[in-house]
Amino acid sequence: MAKRITLVILVVAFLVGCIGSWFEVFDMDSYTKFLLTFSPFYLGLVASIGTNSVVEKIQEKKGQP
Repeated sequence: MAKRITLVILVVAFLVGCIGSWFEVFDMDSYTKFLLTFSPFYLGLVASIGTNSVVEKIQEKKGQP
């Protein structure tokens, strides 16, 4: 579930930037600052998903004969 939520957050952020860049009223500098401010949060989510995947694979290998 967390993996899907993280992917949705990243896709929405990407789409807002792509669509907003076509409009003159969209302030891309402020949007970039927003993304940079929250990047540690996003990086933490991505890292936790990667770590969880590694742990699951290790546990699966230990469970196999």
